[in-house]
Amino acid sequence: MIGPSLPTDSPFAEWCWNLPPSMAIRGTAWAFPVLEILHIAGVVLIFGTVLIVDLRLLGKILRDEPGWQVSGELMRWAWLGFVVQILTGPLLFIANSRKFYDSGFFRVKILLLVLAIAFHFVIVRRVSRSVAAGVSPRRGRVAAGVSLALWAAVIVSGLSIELF
Repeated sequence: MIGPSLPTDSPFAEWCWNLPPSMAIRGTAWAFPVLEILHIAGVVLIFGTVLIVDLRLLGKILRDEPGWQVSGELMRWAWLGFVVQILTGPLLFIANSRKFYDSGFFRVKILLLVLAIAFHFVIVRRVSRSVAAGVSPRRGRVAAGVSLALWAAVIVSGLSIELF
């Protein structure tokens, strides 16, 4: 259960804090931890699939498989992770909106998340389509490195919200 929190200057954060679902989540001992566990499971699904695709683009694993095939086969798991994130993220935010709204790490996480998703769908997927079996071109390695850095930064900034 989330303990008391000081009001914020944000009317939006206060509105979220006072929503009935927000109060219900804060009012039970199990709701917030369950949502957080599901949110982390969604992160694991997304990052796990991204990691496999990026390691393929780096030429470290699945070298006999074309990049498009590896990426395509894993996308259903990434989509499941995105759905879990979309369902749990806003609920976690409203339940603790006072803390999240005033957190610089939260703002950085959202910015990095948008960049990581855009980079994946615009760059990584395009590069993956052009990577043949056994081939790991320079552009694939660069895209994989940037992708891994972005997703790692999303995870670290998300963890930092709770730690700082």
